[in-house]
Amino acid sequence: MNGMHSHTKDQREAVRQLIHTVLTRDMATFNPERFRNWIKELDTRFRKVGLTLSYAISNSRTVTFTVKEIRSRRTIFNFAASTRVPFDENEIAMPMSAV
Repeated sequence: MNGMHSHTKDQREAVRQLIHTVLTRDMATFNPERFRNWIKELDTRFRKVGLTLSYAISNSRTVTFTVKEIRSRRTIFNFAASTRVPFDENEIAMPMSAV
């Protein structure tokens, strides 16, 4: 989380909590619908502090999370995590964005 010092405490805490949740959550318990709902809930929390959360799922089942500022649309944090969510091929190929 280097470079986050210029952001508000609430923004830093939202990113820290996302990383902690992704690292400690058992992704195998998700199905595609629950995963989408989880992302939407997280995005709602992020929007309260002026951020937006989007994700993309690769063929290797790696989920890339991107956090952007709403006002400037600048990416402030980006990281990837592997998942065991049983997505179908058509659900994996396209990047998804929580809106």
